[in-house]
Amino acid sequence: MTVLSGLLLYPLEQAKAVLHRFKEFIATAPDELTIESGFFQMPDGQTVLFLSPTYCGSIAAGEQAIAPLRTFGEPLVDGVQPVTYNALIHGLDATAPKGRHYYIQTRSLKGLQAKTIEVLLEQGLPLSSPFSMIGLDNFHGAASRVAVSETAFALRQDHLMVRMIAAWEPQSPAEEQRHIKWAQNISQALAPYAFKGGYINLLDEKEQERVPLAFGQNYERLLDLKRTYDPDDVFRSAIGHLVA
Repeated sequence: MTVLSGLLLYPLEQAKAVLHRFKEFIATAPDELTIESGFFQMPDGQTVLFLSPTYCGSIAAGEQAIAPLRTFGEPLVDGVQPVTYNALIHGLDATAPKGRHYYIQTRSLKGLQAKTIEVLLEQGLPLSSPFSMIGLDNFHGAASRVAVSETAFALRQDHLMVRMIAAWEPQSPAEEQRHIKWAQNISQALAPYAFKGGYINLLDEKEQERVPLAFGQNYERLLDLKRTYDPDDVFRSAIGHLVA
């Protein structure tokens, strides 16, 4: 399978303007198009805003669908092109080598607002290390049209799932805390503009209060199932152990 995907990279001085246009664009994006956005540092040390569209459909239709993205500013790089799906899903493997340390926080935003863009730019930058990044996943389309009761996942409406990924080479405990605090500070600053709960797979083990909120009205139903089929709590995780 071949899809249209790749990176559009913008200098930070264009980031605010590009993100404001991006927030309007994603409100009407077709189901076939999803766009990740955020910030990372390039090998030359320059931090950039990225837009990474992926269109699952004909290449011609995809080119037409993403054309407006190319008008949002003057990209440093336009790497959007046809790629195999296998190449797409393995494209970031090299960015997470074994032995590097990671800490992740997550918030689910009710779209982009002027204030959330400000938080991302002022609280998120500079990144905590050359390996840290901020990613915003565009959740929309068919997944937003599933009834809340149909699956465990309760947030069934359009939103942006933000990942604050602190990454660093092994360092002293004091230095590690600096990276952790960076991610936590952004998360706390975004909290007033976010849905309650969060993406369950990325919640920290110390965020147990957000677990029931992530499942919403499904939580009690899942709890009943847990008590019935796993009363000894054989199947558990550090994050989801409140379902016991």
